[in-house]
Amino acid sequence: MNMQLIKAGLTALAVAGLFALPSQDAEAVTRCRETIVNGRVVKQVCTTTPRYRYRTVCNTYWRHGVKYRDCRRVRVYR
Repeated sequence: MNMQLIKAGLTALAVAGLFALPSQDAEAVTRCRETIVNGRVVKQVCTTTPRYRYRTVCNTYWRHGVKYRDCRRVRVYR
């Protein structure tokens, strides 16, 4: 009984992992460069980078003698 529960749990983790990976790659951009010598492709290098980068922007202000800070993530386009 315990062995069946362990197998079912591991199977569920494996299936969840297969569906989680494509969603992370959906926000990535793959770029490839080819080195061509005498009309033939000699080398191909592909890199995957995230589509967006994020940066934290903070506003600092005073209210009634107390210092506050309001921060948010801002998407930076490439």
